[in-house]
Amino acid sequence: MKFNNNEELSKYFKTAIEKESSLEIETLRTEIEGMKSEARQKFKKELEEEKLDILSSRARDIYKQYQEELSVKQRTLDLLVMEKRMHLIDELFDTLEENIKEFRKTPESVKWFKKKLSKYDLKSFDTIELNPLDKDIAPSHLKVKLNPNIRAGFILYNENLNRLVVETISSNLEEARKYFYENAKWFSE
Repeated sequence: MKFNNNEELSKYFKTAIEKESSLEIETLRTEIEGMKSEARQKFKKELEEEKLDILSSRARDIYKQYQEELSVKQRTLDLLVMEKRMHLIDELFDTLEENIKEFRKTPESVKWFKKKLSKYDLKSFDTIELNPLDKDIAPSHLKVKLNPNIRAGFILYNENLNRLVVETISSNLEEARKYFYENAKWFSE
């Protein structure tokens, strides 16, 4: 090929430049596609990590909210159970009160009264306090003090009040109620 004339020389350079530039362009396109693909992969990875962080954060929020709601419901349930237990205890002791009233009408009541009295040395006492219905069964050597608030039983004491015995159903019932509240463990579960 002769490069005598400028036109041929121009054509040659044009072809050589086009050939060389198309190789360069193709290399750049391949490099750009690789960079695009790499950027997409990096973006997808970051997006997945971000999505996992968001989901994890949301899961923690939902779990925390669930725990709070569960705690409130558990506390409400505990209070309802406690209320029901107290109601049942009150019902139990009210039934006992009624049973005591019925017991007082039976001959067993007198036997019970005398059995309780026999546990004590009555010579150490000078006064017995009891329900007006029981005045006929009081020991004759003791002064009798009537107290309608005593449902059943008695209180023994002497003038100096240095000896005192309380054997009333009311006091025993109140002690039983108090003991039950303190020891039943119904209110700490």
